[in-house]
Amino acid sequence: MKKIFLFFSVFIIMYGYTARVLPFENYNIKAAVSGKIVKTYKNFEYSYINDKVIVKIDSKKEKIDLENVKNQISLLKEEIKNQEKLLNRKKNTYLRYANLKSKSLDEKNLKFYDYMASFNQLLILKSNLSGLIDQKNRLLDVLDKKNIKFKGYLTEILVSKDDYVNPGSLIAKGYDISREKLYIYVPVGKIDDIKNKKIYINKKKSNFKIYKISKIPDEKYITSYKVELVGNGLKFGDIVDVEFLK
Repeated sequence: MKKIFLFFSVFIIMYGYTARVLPFENYNIKAAVSGKIVKTYKNFEYSYINDKVIVKIDSKKEKIDLENVKNQISLLKEEIKNQEKLLNRKKNTYLRYANLKSKSLDEKNLKFYDYMASFNQLLILKSNLSGLIDQKNRLLDVLDKKNIKFKGYLTEILVSKDDYVNPGSLIAKGYDISREKLYIYVPVGKIDDIKNKKIYINKKKSNFKIYKISKIPDEKYITSYKVELVGNGLKFGDIVDVEFLK
């Protein structure tokens, strides 16, 4: 009887693993731009939210700048339209002069240079418009980043109103709880043996799959590879038994 019990214990050690149920991903939400915090939504803490704003950074200056740029773009577009009409008239004038034998070469050249000057002016206006559009897009990007959003399970907002943050400042923490994750450490010689087997959790067949296998032995468990399993149906924080069976 003792021999049978000893063999069973060795079997569990060799083929069974213990793991803690973790969220699929941990999130550290950081500021992408600088500014003063004007509002936080701490009521969202310890709840699942779907792409909602959790922190607002002051954006008054950017909003004013954006309106000014939009007005400049509108005026410049109108100026470009007028310049295109002028260019078309000068082009037609030049072509008319170019086909007239009664006009001297100097007169024809004068009309050509006048036409080209208008053409170059149009290019300058279009270049300025392109620059303004780039400026508008940069402002829109900054404004978007000043409304810090999150999708997932929010645990903690780490800033308060009137705090000043810089790019990279830690704003909040959260999790992706759409799936669960287990870490196990499999002996080097057993890695190939687990790849084509079913995963059982607490003696029951599960929907968990092998998600990642480290290619380098773990620093702590130096004779094992770290294996990440992902699936659904477990309770976060629970300690579970994992087996690989045919």
